[in-house]
Amino acid sequence: MTNSAESSAFGFFKKLLRLGVTPDLDYLERKKIEVINLVMLVNSPVIALFLVLNFNNGAYLLASLNLLSVLGNIMILVLHHYGKKREVRLIISFSFLLIFSIESIFFRNGTEYFLFTNLIITLILYNNRKFIYWMTFLNCTFFLGIKLVHSTSFYYATVPHSRVIGNTALSIAMSAICMLYFKYQQSALLLQIREKNSELEAMNKNKEKLFSIVAHDLRSPVAQLKSALDLLNRDFITPDEFREMTSKLTKQINDMQLNLNDLLLWSRSQMAGIVPSPEKVPVRAVVEEVIALKTPLANAKNIRFNNLTDDIYVWMDPDHLKLALRNIFSNAIKFSYENGLIEITTSTSAAEAVIAIKDFGVGMNQEQVERLFSDSFYSTKGTAQEKGTGLGLMLCREFLQKSNASLSVSSSKNAGSTFFIHIQA
Repeated sequence: MTNSAESSAFGFFKKLLRLGVTPDLDYLERKKIEVINLVMLVNSPVIALFLVLNFNNGAYLLASLNLLSVLGNIMILVLHHYGKKREVRLIISFSFLLIFSIESIFFRNGTEYFLFTNLIITLILYNNRKFIYWMTFLNCTFFLGIKLVHSTSFYYATVPHSRVIGNTALSIAMSAICMLYFKYQQSALLLQIREKNSELEAMNKNKEKLFSIVAHDLRSPVAQLKSALDLLNRDFITPDEFREMTSKLTKQINDMQLNLNDLLLWSRSQMAGIVPSPEKVPVRAVVEEVIALKTPLANAKNIRFNNLTDDIYVWMDPDHLKLALRNIFSNAIKFSYENGLIEITTSTSAAEAVIAIKDFGVGMNQEQVERLFSDSFYSTKGTAQEKGTGLGLMLCREFLQKSNASLSVSSSKNAGSTFFIHIQA
């Protein structure tokens, strides 16, 4: 019960800390708002305590100033809630300057040291140099002016010396909290930037590798086709000999087209993101559609499809499912031997529907399976020396994840592979 209450209180405090924080704000702006809210939340209970003490001691003017400060803190949180961050910052800068100066001059209670807290908050909140210079000048001038007044006999009333020490200690603590909190947040931001830079460097290396693979794979069939055309144009070969040469190039051109399609899909996903449009999808009908598309490729190796799927429906983007099936079918054909078989089955449970695509080809050992799902653009040659870029499975995983689905594999060397598409119910 106690843990639940503590968790609830912490959650409420965290909610107050994030008042005025919206997704459209950049990281630093969000942290600036949180710094202000933190100061208000920490400062208010202490000032409220002083309010009670001053009222009980008959210091009604000082208690009124304390009440004004508490109400000002609450108003700042309310203004943050309504997105008035500019107004909040101006109120803080000038109200703190006036209230703490008045309290210190008339009651000599040590609140002049809060002017340094005010200056630190100003330095954190503002980027305008002129405004920072002016606020630095005003806070320092007011502080020195207060110290000069303190050397005279002018004052309205005094507070106990312990109160002066308490206010001084609180001002130092508030300044330290502001600086440490903002420094911590900046450190967290720098860590995020480093992580993003590492990700970008890895992506750039992957792109360089990908473009190198694509360029190499494009060069060979294009060069062979150009040579064949040159020979034909110079009458060095007959049209029948040309047809015989080009028939051998057809398979390479088909592989190249598949790779280019994957490359185009990948580039689109990187530039525009992936936005799924889920709907009720008949699995068996989609499997039949993709089988029809891949049959010419399978016929080249005399590979047969066996569709054993049930008449079930899943909720996901049909284009994402088709893309996954196309790439998995292509892989199954690529790594199947001639006269092979590819089986497609389904199973369902309360949590998910699973589509299994099984081939009886070369298979993979555990090391290859792990590399398949850890390295980008990992690819090996097929049973007929088919080449790939390694983009296919990466696209499958990426598009399936956006549709609340996932991909897994079970494989053994020389015993074939089974790819599983897991679709959440």
